[in-house]
Amino acid sequence: MKRHASLIKLSQEHHPMLLLAQVLKSDVPDYKNMPSTIVEKQRYALKTFEELIKPHTESEEKLLFPLLSGVHPDIDQLIHILIDDHTDLEYQFQKLLGDTSMAIGAEWTLNELGKALERHIRLEEREFFELIQQHASDALLDRIGENLKAID
Repeated sequence: MKRHASLIKLSQEHHPMLLLAQVLKSDVPDYKNMPSTIVEKQRYALKTFEELIKPHTESEEKLLFPLLSGVHPDIDQLIHILIDDHTDLEYQFQKLLGDTSMAIGAEWTLNELGKALERHIRLEEREFFELIQQHASDALLDRIGENLKAID
């Protein structure tokens, strides 16, 4: 899927998030040079959340979504779904933070987080970004790009 230049930064940030999702899922073989124990996966997830996922979702909510609100009803609907996803994902990451032992149900918890994260990213990439590229004007796409550059 070819991305408009204004969306490339957000799209590129999805790659390490998808990698995290794969690492967390229990039905995926271990990746070379990636965490493999429950505790290592938990630490990696929390670090990735703080350094990448949280700033990424904040950028979307503060800079991207407001500009796109009202452009098209399908975009508006997805914005609401994505915001709910952000809230749910943050809750799931906070649960990891609260349970440093990750003893009971740890593998299941990490697996569910991995699946939720992957679903969310796929929704953004396959549906949301496509709708933006179909319905946003060139001027709006340029404005989105300018706003996102301002946070670099």
